[in-house]
Amino acid sequence: MSDAYYPPPPPPPPLPADKASGMAITALIFGILSFCCCGFIAGIPALVLGFMENGKINRGASSAKGKWMAIVAIVLGIISVVMGCIQIIWIFFFGGMQVLQGMMQL
Repeated sequence: MSDAYYPPPPPPPPLPADKASGMAITALIFGILSFCCCGFIAGIPALVLGFMENGKINRGASSAKGKWMAIVAIVLGIISVVMGCIQIIWIFFFGGMQVLQGMMQL
């Protein structure tokens, strides 16, 4: 028998940091933009990306750290799309065009 010394194996590499995915961050950015300045133009992508990311998180294909971002993006997207629809209905069906024309003549 040999009394050879074998060193212990190296420690395993550190696990990657569990962070939110890029899709969750993008959905949140679109949600904030839709609520602040871009309306339903950014609200629709916020909804789509938020629902896609939420589905990926529920299936376990994405990190759970982005769940709140996806939910906030969905809520902000819904609010902006609903407000955009109300504005369009007001402009075309409830006399909003007349108000806007009156404002332009001032």
